[in-house]
Amino acid sequence: MRRRTSVWLTALLCAAAVAAALAVALVARPAAAGGETPSRIEQNGVSREDRRQSPGGRQERFLYVATIAQSATDPDFVAVIGADPRRSDFGEIVNRVDMPNVGDELHHFGYSADQDRLIVPGLFSNRIHIFEIKRNGKKMALRAVNDQLATKSGYIIPHSVIAASHGRAIVTMIGAATDTTQPGGIVEINDRTGAFEGHFGPGPVRDPSDLGPTYMYDFDSLLEANRGISTTFGPPALCGGGIDPTCLGGEVSVWNLRRQKVIQIADLGESSGALEVRFIEERGVRRAFINTPGTNAVWLADDDDGDGVFEFQQVLGPEHGLLIPADMLLSYDHKYMYLTNWFGNTVQQFDITDPFNPVLKATVSVPHPNMLRLSRDNRRLYVSNSLLTPWDNDPDFGPPRNSDYGIWLFDVDEHSGGLTPFNSDGRAWVSFSNVRKKTTTGPAGPHMMFFDPSIPLVPGEH
Repeated sequence: MRRRTSVWLTALLCAAAVAAALAVALVARPAAAGGETPSRIEQNGVSREDRRQSPGGRQERFLYVATIAQSATDPDFVAVIGADPRRSDFGEIVNRVDMPNVGDELHHFGYSADQDRLIVPGLFSNRIHIFEIKRNGKKMALRAVNDQLATKSGYIIPHSVIAASHGRAIVTMIGAATDTTQPGGIVEINDRTGAFEGHFGPGPVRDPSDLGPTYMYDFDSLLEANRGISTTFGPPALCGGGIDPTCLGGEVSVWNLRRQKVIQIADLGESSGALEVRFIEERGVRRAFINTPGTNAVWLADDDDGDGVFEFQQVLGPEHGLLIPADMLLSYDHKYMYLTNWFGNTVQQFDITDPFNPVLKATVSVPHPNMLRLSRDNRRLYVSNSLLTPWDNDPDFGPPRNSDYGIWLFDVDEHSGGLTPFNSDGRAWVSFSNVRKKTTTGPAGPHMMFFDPSIPLVPGEH
């Protein structure tokens, strides 16, 4: 397979030497989180018991969507969509929150623990934007832009944002400011300014005794077990320019949260490229699902014997209809798992009552589906269909995937399983094929979605 380096990566690597040199000094100091790690991840003191008992019947008012402008002159933006069918703005883009610069490549974003602020990283720019949420969630005001994260931390490509306590947020960083853009890691930032506060775990300059992580993408934690799992993707220098399955890594890392240290490495197969990790949130259960788009599979990690060491086994594969499963989420009642098959053009619903043997309950069509968001009452499933600019537009893997951008909405039969599209003819609930941007009108790529603050976060949700 070929190797390509995009314009954004070329510019980024020009600054890598400076950032890496600074990182040598930075990582020599102790990690800022110290022994307070579990409380910081716990999010504002909310327990898993609260998570199970949180009211789930509340109707979301707005859907926030991180959107790629697909334009050389327009900044990326967060689209605000009316999501309450009782309102006249249902299914309409009611606000567009533009980034202050062009070329950020919005991807994932998250909240402060109090949900007063939205934390929006630029995947390619390494900028962290802090927006104050106003007017019942419809409006946002830019309060801070921090462009020093790569320089201060030595890591690049901010991905997942996970709200924490003590005014901090946890951010996974896919790569490092090195020639190889490895290793990946995790940082803590100030959730009001976006400033780097410290490394969670090792910095990019490692002691030979550090087990890892070599790769980084997503992170989820199980506080009562003092364990976390981080996933893989691949080095930005190899994966950033276009679709290249051979660039993906094959390992995932198990963490001791209190020690902020990787204690176990699991090999899920060459170029498996593990993306999302989702723990099953049930008392006494130590199990997590992991999707691996590089091998068209889903794995189950379990510590059923409680010894702190996880066993890994594949529970779904191509024979179950998986074809580049890009996103995965679990229902809040732990009954269903949802998968998007980016190249399969399908969204699947599996019954996971027996997580070792998921059972397919429903399959629906969406063109190149990507990210998922499920309502707290488990009744509404939202699906977006843009991944990454150089991957969406890669001409070597079929036609460009930006001809039919949008958000699809499905009603969920949470009792017996099933997905019913909002539009029976397969059209998007909200089309992004011709949207108004800051200076132009045209297609834009919707990726990650979040609900407005009227829907409270659950611990670790991102």
